[in-house]
Amino acid sequence: MRSIDSIDFRLLDVESDLSGLNYYLDLLEKRIIKNTIDFERKIIYKLINKRGLTPDDAEWFLMQNVIEDIGFGVPKMFRYAFIVAMYAVYESAVHKIAGLIKKKKGIDIAINDLRGDFLNRGKKYFKDVLHFQFCTDKWAWERINMLSELRNSIAHANGRIEMLNKGTRQKISNWEKQRVGISSIDGFVITEEVFLRDTLNLVTASLNELIERYKEWDDHQRAQAVKTAPPKSN
Repeated sequence: MRSIDSIDFRLLDVESDLSGLNYYLDLLEKRIIKNTIDFERKIIYKLINKRGLTPDDAEWFLMQNVIEDIGFGVPKMFRYAFIVAMYAVYESAVHKIAGLIKKKKGIDIAINDLRGDFLNRGKKYFKDVLHFQFCTDKWAWERINMLSELRNSIAHANGRIEMLNKGTRQKISNWEKQRVGISSIDGFVITEEVFLRDTLNLVTASLNELIERYKEWDDHQRAQAVKTAPPKSN
């Protein structure tokens, strides 16, 4: 067990959020989704038995459709929520790191003073204002942009494809062809477990790399401050 003196508390809350997302995704895929589907289907089966329905009854087929919808709707709902949470952790982390650098450099301009969507603002802010490299991995950056697009599709249209603009619909179609774990079913954007895990791994790696570079930069700033500090008088 590490002693408290060995813990680097800088941005520990961000690292804790990322760890929490990993734990939650495991819980979500291994227990919550499966248990919820089983629970909801048991209710329908009990209703079928209570009413004595058989394949000769029209209502029996309606119940079968409900059972199938549960298998589609439950994972969609929980995975949508996870995508929104994952993006929120990413955006919050970027805001915090940018704010720390801004404060230490004595810069007045904030990331929200720039125009555009958050990722474009972030990229421009780190490059042109902070003069600090933002994302070093192009694959991670592409996936983060994909995550942002999906998050917006969920937050503003509940993943309903017909409500999305033409550009977003085309992107979803392209991603579906790439077989990254995104598809469209019954007019909704569907994400699979593999997509969530791959995306979380890339987001985590990108943020951890940014955190480490920030800490190295901060260590250097502190060392320089010690060197240039006036000597203490006796």
